[in-house]
Amino acid sequence: MLKTYKENNFLTRSKDFLKHPGAFIADKSKTYGESFYLRIPLRTVICTTDPNVVKHVLQTNQKNYRKSFAYKQLRLALGMGLVTSEGDFWRKQRRMIQPTFYKTQLEDLFKGMFEETENYVAELEAKRGGEIDISEEMMHLTSNVVLRTLFSSGNDLDPKEVYRQMTGAQEYMVHRINHPFGIPFNYINGRHRQFLKDKNAFNAKIYELIDSRKVEENPPNDLLTMLISAKDAETGEGMSHEQLRDEAVTIFAAGHETSANALAWTFYLLSQHPDVVKKLRKELEEVLDGRTPKFGDLPRLQYTKQVIEEGMRLYPPAHAVGREAIEDDEINGEKIKKDTIVLVSIYALHRSEKYYENPEAFDPERFTPERVKARPKNAYLPFGAGPRMCIGNHFAMMEMQLILASLIQKFDFDLVPNQNVEMSALITLKPKKNIRLRLV
Repeated sequence: MLKTYKENNFLTRSKDFLKHPGAFIADKSKTYGESFYLRIPLRTVICTTDPNVVKHVLQTNQKNYRKSFAYKQLRLALGMGLVTSEGDFWRKQRRMIQPTFYKTQLEDLFKGMFEETENYVAELEAKRGGEIDISEEMMHLTSNVVLRTLFSSGNDLDPKEVYRQMTGAQEYMVHRINHPFGIPFNYINGRHRQFLKDKNAFNAKIYELIDSRKVEENPPNDLLTMLISAKDAETGEGMSHEQLRDEAVTIFAAGHETSANALAWTFYLLSQHPDVVKKLRKELEEVLDGRTPKFGDLPRLQYTKQVIEEGMRLYPPAHAVGREAIEDDEINGEKIKKDTIVLVSIYALHRSEKYYENPEAFDPERFTPERVKARPKNAYLPFGAGPRMCIGNHFAMMEMQLILASLIQKFDFDLVPNQNVEMSALITLKPKKNIRLRLV
């Protein structure tokens, strides 16, 4: 029988949970177990860090679980892209888009990614000796990478303006998710109006790019071209104008922010662990001998990959997954009523003492092949699990390995003292304020 977390003061309970759901669940699971009930207005939530529950909800019986309320709010910005769509529509879209991320396509996309990283390293050289906000820098770089691989040039898109619009949209979505009873007031206080203004401006640029690409005689082999060319194997149909927009925006939003946050947190961790940096550089020297990584080098950069994986363990960009039971169910002998929300806290799971010894420590050795094999498969979920695992996981790992290797070869990153680095659990797990590093 699952225990129920009880806090007499509802406002205190809500405040603690909303401030950082992952930290809240990690703390309460020590007392209430890997899965426990949390009562919120009008809904029942099961908070879990149990890999068996993860497997049941996201894999074994995933057809009985739909996206929770939070994803419905995301549709306002992302439309019906892969992150937010469901059922037969989602399966059709997944079938069409999957080939876009096959290895042969990734090798083509790597070329643009490589050039953007090389350009960025040259830009960063001018800042040597000064302080940088690593979070802002990584957002800038990954935005350029995704714009390059998605739209080739994307000359009509201002990365800073796009970032402002996407950040504003994310904050608005999170506000609606966390304050559902306040949604009507957003139409009065101007929040929704500003959101629509930014969304419409961004949409206009995206549709313009789609329209111009469709009539190009020799279109570049980027993600947008692949999406336009994609056909459903069963029907032979391609995507509608609106579907192309939704998938392009989803790839941009999910593709740059998650990688940017993962990299920012990883550089933050490395700034405090010179021993890891030393071992990382040793691998880079042995494999690359001073040159920038090529596509074929990435499988040999095993420790580089482990550093990124450990960074995402401590600071998973997608820090939680929510699903809602369509019909009554049973998990581990516990009856689950229809409409119950199962909230998988990836953040709390990744910091569980049951699966990770000394879980708060930064230790890339956790991800040697032997130690990975010894852990339950669903104890590590940086890209989710089951049929809806992130379609761009290989793209993201390729991007992060390239960027981490390229920057660590050239620069030292020292943490500026006397700053309070905190997490902000929005749609992704981002730094609440700047993370200032001194570039040496």
